[in-house]
Amino acid sequence: MPASGMLGRLPSDPARMALDLAAVEPHGFVDSYGEFVCGSWRTCMLFNATGDGRDADIRDYSGPAQPTEHGQKLAYFTELITSHFDLDRLRFARLTRLAPDSVVVPHRDYLELDSQLVRIHVPVRSSAEAYASEGGTVYRMGVGEVWFLDATKVHSIANFSRHNRIHLLLDFAAADPTSVLRQPPAGPARMPAASIVPRRPLRAGEREALAALAGVLDPVNLMDVLAILIKRYFLTRMDVLDVFGWMREIAGRCGDPDVLDRVRRLESRSLTAR
Repeated sequence: MPASGMLGRLPSDPARMALDLAAVEPHGFVDSYGEFVCGSWRTCMLFNATGDGRDADIRDYSGPAQPTEHGQKLAYFTELITSHFDLDRLRFARLTRLAPDSVVVPHRDYLELDSQLVRIHVPVRSSAEAYASEGGTVYRMGVGEVWFLDATKVHSIANFSRHNRIHLLLDFAAADPTSVLRQPPAGPARMPAASIVPRRPLRAGEREALAALAGVLDPVNLMDVLAILIKRYFLTRMDVLDVFGWMREIAGRCGDPDVLDRVRRLESRSLTAR
């Protein structure tokens, strides 16, 4: 699979986008994969296996993607998809909304699938404080840019702004991300240097201060402590897998075997199998 990166840009009409988004607020977005979110991450399905907008599961299926009631209603987003992408290869299309002060647990996607998919992101609403990551790299995706993300690699997202981060996510049955665009890009996906977010090194005593969270960790605040570690990853020079390494260490020190078991099960479901 090629490396994650930007493929180009889409022409967009902000006024028509705003009308479409208003048409699905507040009831068009549904919760999905909530166990992997610290905060709020919601989905509005436009195309899927069944045509039912409440069906947010990403899974293998046969036959063409079906427009949901939202896909039929949101004329502009459907126009963008059909005009610029290979609809015959489309498996899923959705709008995703990450609320302010929310982060997603580091994870791999497609663990439950047998088929190979290509994931495309088109930011619709974003800000300088909305981030994506892969491994030890944190980066921003700008509104209107077209990005390929290798979702099989461990990654995370964060929104530290005061506004919702909304992306158009498209999954295609393909091996080459450049093949899903009707107008092929000038070259392969690339990670522009300007998109990469510089991060500071850990300060003296910072690691020890985070380890001391073992003194307050319990089943009730487990996800809150995990959110602190994820947020620290987006600000400092850590690898994404360090989040679970630190979380296991803190859970092991807290003295509650059930908490450590929960952390290990979440790590397994995020990275290995679900």
